[in-house]
Amino acid sequence: MIISRTPFRISFAGGGSDLPAFYHREPGAVLSSAINKYMYIAIHPYFYKGKSLIKYSKTEIVNSINEIQHPLIKQVLKDNDLMGVDLNSIADIPSGTGLGSSSSFTVGLINAVRAYLGKAT
Repeated sequence: MIISRTPFRISFAGGGSDLPAFYHREPGAVLSSAINKYMYIAIHPYFYKGKSLIKYSKTEIVNSINEIQHPLIKQVLKDNDLMGVDLNSIADIPSGTGLGSSSSFTVGLINAVRAYLGKAT
């Protein structure tokens, strides 16, 4: 089993300067810092060959990557041509807090999948 741990972050300034409506008119800059709250992603071979078990705020059991509803998971597994896994996410804080949960989720997911495939850097 591979488990990744990715810190959440708090932004002090510059939130929104990464949006096209802003950066098309002005240069952007962000000041953020990691905090001691984390997103955990665990990945393990799934017991039922040819299927994947995906657990986040929902649970999905799928027969193909195209059946996955979660867009980030779907894309990362598609990019790595990976099925047959039990993939779980657990966080110290709920989503929607403004602490970078989707970014932490994405970074942790990519790191966990790459480590699972033996491609960790």
